[in-house]
This record gives sequence, structure tokens and C-alpha cells, in this order.
Amino acid sequence: MHVWCGRLIRKQILSCSITFLFIGIAFSGCLDDSSSSSSEVEGWVDPVVESENCENCTGLDQNHQHTNLMQHFLQTDNMTLIDYHNLNCDGNEKPPAELDNTAGRPCLPEFKNTAPTPGDNSEIAIEGNFLEDCEIINGKGGCYAYVSSYNQFEILDISEPNNIVLLSTYYAEIARIIDIKVTQDNNWVLINHELTNSELDPIPNDDDANSGLNRLDLIDVSDKFHPVKRAEWNNPPAGFHNQDIHVYCSNDIPDWQTDDCEVFLFGADPYPEINGAGLYKGTQVFYAPDGLDSFIPGEGENESKEIVRWGGYSPDASTTCGGTVFNHDHVIHRHPITNQILLYASYWDAGLRIVDVSTPPPVADPNGLVWPQDYEVGRWMGCPSDTSGWYGPDGGGHAGMTPEKWTSKIEGNGDIHYAVPYDHLICNGVSKLVEESEWPASCGTGPEDPEFGINWRHYTLIAPEYGQNDNHTGYVRTIDTTDPSKPFLVSQWKLPGKGMRSDGSEHEHHFIPSGYIYSPHNGDTGNNGNVYWTHYHAGIWVTGHSNIWEGIVWKDGIVSPEQGWQAIDKLGTTETLGYYLAHGPDWLDNAKEELGYDMADCWASCMIPFNWGLQYDPRGFIYISEMVSGIYVVQYDGDKDSSYEYPPLFST
Repeated sequence: MHVWCGRLIRKQILSCSITFLFIGIAFSGCLDDSSSSSSEVEGWVDPVVESENCENCTGLDQNHQHTNLMQHFLQTDNMTLIDYHNLNCDGNEKPPAELDNTAGRPCLPEFKNTAPTPGDNSEIAIEGNFLEDCEIINGKGGCYAYVSSYNQFEILDISEPNNIVLLSTYYAEIARIIDIKVTQDNNWVLINHELTNSELDPIPNDDDANSGLNRLDLIDVSDKFHPVKRAEWNNPPAGFHNQDIHVYCSNDIPDWQTDDCEVFLFGADPYPEINGAGLYKGTQVFYAPDGLDSFIPGEGENESKEIVRWGGYSPDASTTCGGTVFNHDHVIHRHPITNQILLYASYWDAGLRIVDVSTPPPVADPNGLVWPQDYEVGRWMGCPSDTSGWYGPDGGGHAGMTPEKWTSKIEGNGDIHYAVPYDHLICNGVSKLVEESEWPASCGTGPEDPEFGINWRHYTLIAPEYGQNDNHTGYVRTIDTTDPSKPFLVSQWKLPGKGMRSDGSEHEHHFIPSGYIYSPHNGDTGNNGNVYWTHYHAGIWVTGHSNIWEGIVWKDGIVSPEQGWQAIDKLGTTETLGYYLAHGPDWLDNAKEELGYDMADCWASCMIPFNWGLQYDPRGFIYISEMVSGIYVVQYDGDKDSSYEYPPLFST
């Protein structure tokens, strides 16, 4: 049993003591360590309410409405709202028609947090020289956020987290931009268009929003006030759900000289096409030929170059345990130990797939028969998938689940939706970002230490997405990927607390009645082991993973990562640190009326909040994309850094 500490609701601290018994996995620690020794601990109020207007319920559960903004001013008292923007550009919902699908228009700062609120926000991506506090030197530097919406994306200057500024908006008439990615130099944005076929897309925005064009678009954002489309690749009938972009430069040139760099795009196609050449792989790789400079047209031109299909990947059917093979999300990451450029692909019941894309071939392999098909280096699934070896019944690459259990949503398995690898190694609460003088003795001199180097670990976080689950909300799992060829489970976590049925009876877990309401969605990692994850209507949650390795109970007391799961008696502990419901600005008496919320055309099941994505700023700030109301900058107390002081803009 564990006591939860500290919780705000409508700006008032509640004095109650609530103790939960967590099933299946250990949790430890109060939300505020300083209060753990106090004899009087302020209680934690569970923000998750499954049933609306429960006749036999009391408290928050009674007459609860998922669309009532005033019932969702909920957060732990170690979370602070720093700034907010409703993404109103200039008072107009869209730019002049001549800019549709070609270029963006600048925004005016005086319209910040005034009506109308566009809504329909989805993914957010951030990039910049954050640890230099976004300083611009010789025209380079600065920090920016890019937000995808239903049929547009926005560019914000986030150099000052307590004064974020909307710079421009790019409008794509063909609609449904689900995902957005940006290159490290902040010059190129990759957006997708998915399910814009009128028969597949249930939410047309206007008469010509569903043109049937399903594309990847490469956008030049070097001028933050005037983004311009430079290239595209059409992909009917379904389009891409998610994608990532990587710029390959010889010798990893820091400044990315355009004549020495090449752009590759990695699209996640949930419905692979079949043509005469066979199955197009769920992971589709594209090449933007002739280097970056070839995309820059002459003055007054707006050329749209075609992107070339270069490769593809799909899990081997023999390794999928009989479940659904559905390519959902892609993340490109350079492994901090092996230095490989790895694609982390979430493949639903085919689990997490790790594919080496370090060296694209000089000749296209458009059907992905070899590249990167032959370059899968690792995977994690909760079932044995081979006859022997790491993934076999006696290997360490699974968690002892049968194929039937792995594909069971009731068990909290399958449906792997999103994966995010740590940027750095973790050792007993610290990372390589911390000065060596502050490292615990168990970290030795670093990963190369002959005795203590084993304690420096690399983790990848994965989570499912459930539209409905009568048992619970799904696990956020910590996978050890120190050796990317031998991933294994070291910890797992789900929304804490107990559920409430519509008849007032208690359920041992929170669950998902319908509409994805409390499902995990997208997440990001922090500096020293913290992880941040959206859970749609349950808000964003901060969890601690820095002490997982020290908490693992090994068989016979022998630390044996080379044996993986088979050497573990008890998984490590994921700590619950806090949460925040991005509910709307509580400094307004009636935010829905004053900001013109349209409930996101009920794309979010008419719920508020409905949190899609987030990104972590290494200065200690979380950027949240809430589908209805806009963008929030939030800070967890444990992330405060005196080098980056940005007090809240609004007093709440």
C-alpha cells in the first residue's frame, strides 16, 4: 500500500487521505518527497471518472460530464502552468485561398488567446538549441514548436517558455494532418495527409477538404513567417498515419551543408498497398533526391518535386504471434552506445520493431525486398516468436506470455501504438548530462567502467492505444534497449487507482468504456529518467524510471542482462510523480464561450481535455497539444533548473 500526496482541484488543496492497493506491479514514493515524513499528508484525488452522471456515485463521480470544462481543473500540486496559446493566428480560420497547399501566412501576436480557437490539434514537435537557452548567434539558433492540426500546422517561437508566440500557419486544403516532424536545423518540416478519401474520412471540414490526395509533404520552414511546400509524394488510398525524417550528412556535418546532405523520409502506412510488384511494406522509405539545395527554387517559383520511394519494411509473419500487423508510429534515433541510426516502429500486435537505417543504399529498393527489410536488429513482444534463441520460449526477449495472452487487450497487451527511446543513458537517477562529481558510487566512471558500467542503461518506452477495454487502460512499458539486438522488459506502469462502473460498483483498475477516453497516446522522455505521457481525457502523467535498474530483483542475486527477462524474479519500479489535465485556461470565467471552442468537431468524442501529444524541452518544460483548446507549457517541480528561470505568465 502506498499513500499519494498533494493534489489541486480548482485552485484549492483538498485535505483527504487516500490509500490505493496496486495490483501486479509495485509503486513507491509520494509525489513530493519532502512531505513523505510528515504526519499529516494531503491526499490525492483521482482524476479518472469512467461514467458520466453515475446515479449511485458520490463526489467527482456524481453527475460528471466529460464535456464540462469546469469539472477538469485538476492537477497535482507539483505541476505548474507556465503559458498557454489557443493558436488563433489572425482572427481568421484559414488564409486566403491562393495560399492553400502552397505557403503559409504570418500571424499577429495580438490575437493570442482570443476567439476563435481553431481546435483539431494533434501532434507537436519541438526543436532548437535548448541547452544554450535558444540563443541566436550569427543567425543560427532559436527554439520552435510545430503543431499539426486537422488541415493546417502552426509554427511557434518557444524560446521563452512563458511567452510563446505564434509566428505563422500553413493551410493544407486536402486535410487531416495527423503528424509532423522537423529536422534538427529547424529548416524542414514533414507532414502527412491520411484518410482524406471521403469514404474513409468521417469528418470533412468543407466541400473540398476531401480531395482523395494522401501525401507526404516536405515544407521549407527556414522563413518561420512564410513556410513553403517544396516536395510531395502521393500515396493513395489511405495515406500515412505517422512519419519521421532524417537528414544524412557525410561525417555528420553540424551545419548540414546543403550540398553534402540527403533527406530520407520514413512513412508509416497503416494500410499497405498491393500492386503487381507485390506488397508495399507498412514502413515506406522515401528519398528526396539531389540534396537539400535542389529543393530551393528560384525567386517567385513554387516548384513541387516528387519524392522517390527508396525502400520498405514489414515484420516477418512468422514473428508476429498471429496478431494484427498494423504500422502506427515511427521514431528515428541514434543509439548512444552503438551509434546506429535506428527506426523504432510500433507495429500493434507485432510489437516494437527496431530497424537499422544507418546506411541507405545508393540504388532504390522500392518494394523493400532488402532495405531496410533485412536490417531488423531487435524487437520486443510479450510472446515467444522463435523456436530458440533470444526470442524463443527459453530466451530473454519476452515476458513469458503465450501468443494468446500477448494479443489480449484484457491483459493489457498488444496494440503497441507509440515508442520513444531515451536520448541518453541512465544510471541510478542520473544521466550523462549530470556532472560526474555528482554521480552515485554505483555509476563508477561511466558506461566504460569495468565494474559499474553495467549500471548505465538505455531504455525505450512503449505504450498501446485502446478504443475500448473493460479491464484497464493499458501499460506504459520500459524496455531495456542497452543492446538493441536484445530488448527485454524491466518495468511497467498503468494509470493508478480503481475504476467505477455505471452502477456505482468498484472495479480493481481504471478502464476504457469507449471512445479511447483514458488510453495512453504519445509520450516523451526527460533528462534524468522522467517520462511524460498523454492519456487523452486523463491528462498528462509524469513517471520516474531512473531507479528501475536498481529495483530489479535478479534470480540468485546475479545481475544478468545478457539473459534478459529469464533472469528476473521481480521487475523494477516505475514511480508515479504527478499529472496535469490540460483543461482550458482557468483564468477565464467561461473559456468555451470567450475562446470559441468548437469541441474539435467531436473528433475527440466531444471530451475536454483530450490530450494528443507532448514534447519535453530539456530546460525543464513540457509542451502539450490538447485537441480542443490549444498548446500548454507546463513544468513539473522536479524538472526546475535555476539556469532557466521562466515564471508562470498567469497567476492561478
